[in-house]
Amino acid sequence: MKKIILITPSYRTVNLKKILKSIDFSYIEKWIIIYDGNKMDVNFQLFSDNNKIIEYTDTKIIYSVNKKYQSGCGNTQRNYALDYINKIYLKEPVFIYFLDDDNIIHPNFYNIIQKIEYNKFYTFDQLRNDGTILSGNNIKAYKIDTAMFLCDFNLVKDIKFVPENEYDTDWRYIESCYKKNIKSHIYVPEIGCYYNYL
Repeated sequence: MKKIILITPSYRTVNLKKILKSIDFSYIEKWIIIYDGNKMDVNFQLFSDNNKIIEYTDTKIIYSVNKKYQSGCGNTQRNYALDYINKIYLKEPVFIYFLDDDNIIHPNFYNIIQKIEYNKFYTFDQLRNDGTILSGNNIKAYKIDTAMFLCDFNLVKDIKFVPENEYDTDWRYIESCYKKNIKSHIYVPEIGCYYNYL
């Protein structure tokens, strides 16, 4: 069984209990939730009784170096989680999966991950709330979401989200990962997540 770590930047905490229902922890190593410290208390926690869930809330991680940009649409929160994984799982192979607080996992995700291999970078489809399907084979502006992307962390551990990019950060990050690992990319033509189904 491959180790998969979920990363969720969050300020819409009302969604998290619904998202939790879509997570099967027999497949998931950890769920890291980084709360937006500009919007809630530093010690905010919802799942302190679950040792598979790691929660952080700290205003110090919300700001970029020049202090100009604040939450950056979750970008600095995601980067904080990536740094955490790089420290804690330095010698262990793990997959990372970004599950924003407006996404939930599709049941088919667990079929997809039973076939994954290390040193690979996967994209798959997303079912959206209007009934359309976004294809994971189209890594272009506004055509792919972070929840459509699963990757061996070792392939992308030196790639970070750019806080200043605001709302186009998803595809820019995935595009950077893709360009670095074109030969390792595998598109799985199956739905693996929902968008705005909460």
